[in-house]
Amino acid sequence: MNGEHLKVGDLPRSFMDDAGRTFADYSVALGYLRDGKPDAFHPNGSGVLVSRGSRFGILTARHCLHDPGPEVRLGPSGTDTLFLALRGGRGLVVQAQDVIEHLLVTPKSKEFGPDLTFIEVLPGERLASFKAIGSFWSLDQDPVQIMESFGTLGTPHASIGFPGFYYDTKFNGKSFHHTLRHMAYYFAIGKGDVFERDGWDYIESTCYYGGSHELPPSFKGVSGGPVWGMQLRRDKADGHFSLVRSALVGITFYQTAIEDSECRLRAHFVRSIYDLAWRNLR
Repeated sequence: MNGEHLKVGDLPRSFMDDAGRTFADYSVALGYLRDGKPDAFHPNGSGVLVSRGSRFGILTARHCLHDPGPEVRLGPSGTDTLFLALRGGRGLVVQAQDVIEHLLVTPKSKEFGPDLTFIEVLPGERLASFKAIGSFWSLDQDPVQIMESFGTLGTPHASIGFPGFYYDTKFNGKSFHHTLRHMAYYFAIGKGDVFERDGWDYIESTCYYGGSHELPPSFKGVSGGPVWGMQLRRDKADGHFSLVRSALVGITFYQTAIEDSECRLRAHFVRSIYDLAWRNLR
């Protein structure tokens, strides 16, 4: 914004709503049926549509599908069915055989992971349905350039997901109705928010419960959701804000405890999701 300084809390609601709708093109709400039983539906987090090379699928937190979360069984021998919500609440039912999960990393701790997995959607009719509804963010980009544009001090960013606080699931015989909200929470990179540990990079964002913006009591359900870096412009004539550029910069996977009306959202950052996580993928 040409050197202009602005508090994230001063962003107008209209801009935040518009940006949230833009990011919704890539968002996925995750849910699954255990063994295909309608009364065994479980929502289990958030994800983002990405592509890498010739592969298309969902990047999310590993614990959304595995210990300490559920054990969702996907792939040729899988027995669980994915129920996904994409842009505009459009639902997709994905059979286990339509996807392959690539466990990208081996976690070392709950607090720092690494905590990432990739659900590849196999070529065919189901992948065509994904492409007709949503958009896939390409990870075939230089992480150094992404960092230079969206990883510096003061850069605004948005954490996206589907908080479990807003879930409402009703079962009716052999059917169910699941209600959820696509939410965007806005921050700016502060001093010490970006750091490395054991070779992995992270970004943390502070949620202040004493402020005026509504926050859920827990960010459970936002795990696996994307963090988007943003470049903004404000029109000098009318003060209107617009989103000039954006890029996927992180995947949220952990929330610290709320202390003194604050908690921190922790996400894997640029180098981890563009490079490190993929080094063992065949």
